[in-house]
Amino acid sequence: MAYQATRNRRIFVLFLLPVVAVLFLTTIYPMLYAGWLSFRNYDLAKPFIPRIFVGWANYAEILSSGTFLHALVTTLKLMAMTLSIQLVLGVGIALLVTQRLPGMGVARTLLLIPMMISPVIVGLVWLFLYFPELGYLNYFLSLVGLSGVGWITTTTWALWAIAIADIWQWTPFIMMGTAAALHSLSPEPYEAAMIDGNSRWDVFWRVTLPQLKPVLISLMFLRAIDAFKIYDIIFVLTKGGPGDSTEVLSMFIYRESFTFWRMGMGAAASFVSLAIITVLVTFFFKSLNRDRSALE
Repeated sequence: MAYQATRNRRIFVLFLLPVVAVLFLTTIYPMLYAGWLSFRNYDLAKPFIPRIFVGWANYAEILSSGTFLHALVTTLKLMAMTLSIQLVLGVGIALLVTQRLPGMGVARTLLLIPMMISPVIVGLVWLFLYFPELGYLNYFLSLVGLSGVGWITTTTWALWAIAIADIWQWTPFIMMGTAAALHSLSPEPYEAAMIDGNSRWDVFWRVTLPQLKPVLISLMFLRAIDAFKIYDIIFVLTKGGPGDSTEVLSMFIYRESFTFWRMGMGAAASFVSLAIITVLVTFFFKSLNRDRSALE
């Protein structure tokens, strides 16, 4: 019996080793190397020059950089724009598609399509729509007598143009999660609320929304992490421009690493971003535990 248990343990370890090796080579080692690199002055244009240890100098330069702070503010602004609208639209559409109406099954399937498309393709699709001279949006505006808008060529509209594309792609994610949660809600509170004579609006605010809150917090947390790392759509549409109006943290890290070839600075900026995401994760878990305690 002991021999069989030992043999099973060895087989388990044997099958687990390739997974651990792949995880180490693709995740752990690159992170450790990036951490080592963030304390060094490494110019990618001079790969054979020794990587001089500079301590916390890269981090100090990052945190005192006006460009970095501008990128951080732009990232948070874009997150606020996209997540707030995605939450409202996602919940509203979920309430609609969960109704027992003809064609709702087909509608749910069609609404999920944007989420399945690669962000690069989404960027290209919206690039054709936003194109100043030949774009479809400006063409439709001209049909109703309105002048064209520089969607991705003016600082006024560029960030909104990116937000609209992101909202179009990821609102279905909020819709899908909310719709699944709506199907799992208990009917008893609704029956009690209707007996008390509450309107549909009161039922939504006092019954549906409190029960959906933990799910919505989880969905918004996942979207916030993804939105914090947004890169593909911005690279395709504006490349951080015009000027630096749409330069988010991911674009800042890319420029430092592969445009200015300052790999140490890019690595340090990555770890500063990781620290911000860690704070976000901590805040999320505290909010979720607080809501669970309130429900109990």
